[in-house]
Amino acid sequence: MSGLLILVFGVVFLVVGALLMIAFTYLIRQGLRPDFRRLPGYEAVPGQIGQAIESDGRVHVSLGANSIVAEDTATTLAGLAMLRAVAEGSSISDRQPVASTGNATAYLLIADTVRRVYQASGEMEKYDPKAIRQEAFNAVTLAGGATAIVEDNDVRANILIGSFGPEVALMAQAGLRKNIPQTIASDRLEGQAVAYTMAETPLIGEELFAASAYLDNLPAPKASLISQDVLRLLVVGVILVGALLTTLGLIG
Repeated sequence: MSGLLILVFGVVFLVVGALLMIAFTYLIRQGLRPDFRRLPGYEAVPGQIGQAIESDGRVHVSLGANSIVAEDTATTLAGLAMLRAVAEGSSISDRQPVASTGNATAYLLIADTVRRVYQASGEMEKYDPKAIRQEAFNAVTLAGGATAIVEDNDVRANILIGSFGPEVALMAQAGLRKNIPQTIASDRLEGQAVAYTMAETPLIGEELFAASAYLDNLPAPKASLISQDVLRLLVVGVILVGALLTTLGLIG
């Protein structure tokens, strides 16, 4: 019986989530402007891009060694959202951002993401495929290669968003040596610890997965974030009601 209840609850949860997505997407298209809480890690991105452009430098964005076909897919998609925002902001200058990865599947999407941005902005003559770098096939070697990118490519802002572990400290140290602004986000605790201590604007925990909602102007990511918050409240409410009914002896 309990298994059946869990199944029913799961189905109801999915249906409610889908309905919330549809409703909030419609409302945002009709003019609703969600008031998300401030996340300095995302607020700082336009300023970092602008600083790089004004100093005739470029932004480095590394998505780590995570892929697009494994358990870290969501992290890669968040990194792509960040890269797209950086590419859009940088397309007005002559210095395309440098993007690095340690995974072949992610490399293809990274190259396509940047190319599409420059194509949409009518700046295809500025697109440089050599600025998309697959530095290695593992995280530690990627960190070493990314360190050289920061040192040798007029990098004026360092954005690291991926499944980073302690090796991200190597990349962050390169940014600290050049005294450039850094935003670091990871879905691993070791990487988050480094981000908290070595970046001016870290993204901690699930803040990483809100990239599309904060950086894109599309209604769907924003509707998704609002729907998730509503679902959390519903789950908390169900838990509290269940606990109260159990305390009163109304359910076993």
